[in-house]
Amino acid sequence: MNHNIKTDRLNLNMVQSSDAEKLLTLRTHPVVTKYIKRNLNITLEDIDRSIVRWRKENYLYLISTIDNNEFAGTITIWNIDRVNKQAELGYELLPEFQNKGIMSNAISAVLKYAFTDLEFELIEACTHKENLNSRKLLEKNGFYLLKDRVDEDNLNNVIYEIRKM
Repeated sequence: MNHNIKTDRLNLNMVQSSDAEKLLTLRTHPVVTKYIKRNLNITLEDIDRSIVRWRKENYLYLISTIDNNEFAGTITIWNIDRVNKQAELGYELLPEFQNKGIMSNAISAVLKYAFTDLEFELIEACTHKENLNSRKLLEKNGFYLLKDRVDEDNLNNVIYEIRKM
């Protein structure tokens, strides 16, 4: 089954092994990882191994622009619970592509796919409480802050959710 998604501005293609260098650049970029709790001492081999796992367990998309086919970032549906029809949304965008509506476009397309084709009922997203741009992005795309929920893996995160309409 083809899980790739296309919008008027973006191609969202499932990550391939050939994307490892792009992912390494993104996942170790100091601006991108400012609010993310992650080991930055990773290698291309680590990314290669992760890609194999991600492709089995998640929907990880490489975001590229249609006009210039430039790599901009990633967006993923992960922490999938098929029994309860819910998952988590994650995303990362290189700084030169931020504040241009790219991630909002990607989120909108991925949510449509998740709710329509994958039949999820609920999508959650976690972001650092001080990452105001990410919080605004989620709210702009219909997510609601869950004030009483705590991310046990990262107490600096806040949790948002959106339900299928």
